[in-house]
Amino acid sequence: MKISDIFAGKKTLSFEIFPPKREEDTFTLIENTITKLDSYKPDFISVTYGALGNTLTNTAKIAKHIKDHTSAEPLAHLTCVASTEGRIDEVCGELKQAGVENILTLRGDMPKDVTTPVFSDFKHASDLAHYIHGKYPGDFCLAGACYPEKHPEAENMRQDIEFMKKKQDEGMQFFNSQLFFDNEAFYHFLLQARKAGITAPIIPGIMPVTNYAQLDRMIQVTGCNVPLKLRNYFDKYKDDKAAIEEIGLIFTSYQILDLIANDVDGIHIYSMNKSGFIGRLMDNISYVAEKFFE
Repeated sequence: MKISDIFAGKKTLSFEIFPPKREEDTFTLIENTITKLDSYKPDFISVTYGALGNTLTNTAKIAKHIKDHTSAEPLAHLTCVASTEGRIDEVCGELKQAGVENILTLRGDMPKDVTTPVFSDFKHASDLAHYIHGKYPGDFCLAGACYPEKHPEAENMRQDIEFMKKKQDEGMQFFNSQLFFDNEAFYHFLLQARKAGITAPIIPGIMPVTNYAQLDRMIQVTGCNVPLKLRNYFDKYKDDKAAIEEIGLIFTSYQILDLIANDVDGIHIYSMNKSGFIGRLMDNISYVAEKFFE
């Protein structure tokens, strides 16, 4: 089933997972994670992969596993980095054969310490979407990424939203947002996007923070703003692992409840394969969430 068809009837709940880094690693842990996440009845599960596509084969296998063993639809990531038309055709063929109908098209993270060219046939996510949409018309629902506090490489928010509009014009049918901690920033971005003519569903992406180092790492990678209250909480309890996890749980629960109260199109949770923490989070918001996602 195409995820775009799901949006026609309901708000969506979704999770993101990542495959094992090495081809030889077993799928036991990730399969257990998928089973636990499926118990919360997500509409789709997104499967990422690393720089230079080094887990791309695993991504296709895991997407197939989700399709075959859960009630959720898989959303497979494809990136421009290290992708040729031939490689994209190969993966799209594998996905079609597995019954996977949803692809998230991304530029991909620029790998560190790589001197050889990482772009070949596609430089932007919109280029990749244009190719897949043109060569496989009707076969896939295409999704894209968006950035509530703008992409770090964009000159300003206006330019970033123009790029987002181009993605929609090239066939992307919904968007998952980059993580953020400031809901007001998301609401402001959403208003600007709608004014610019972006009509596709825009799903806020939520990253539960469970340790002190993770918060700083997210700031460095995404440039996202951290509300002063959250920073103060983390600074006070930075040496207390249990306290940090509890604070992260409470903050993320509130963040999701606030988004639900503001009637967003859905909730996308970056699970980091931490199904235990996600279980506590879902229990925290279960009453409100059940009514929202029904």
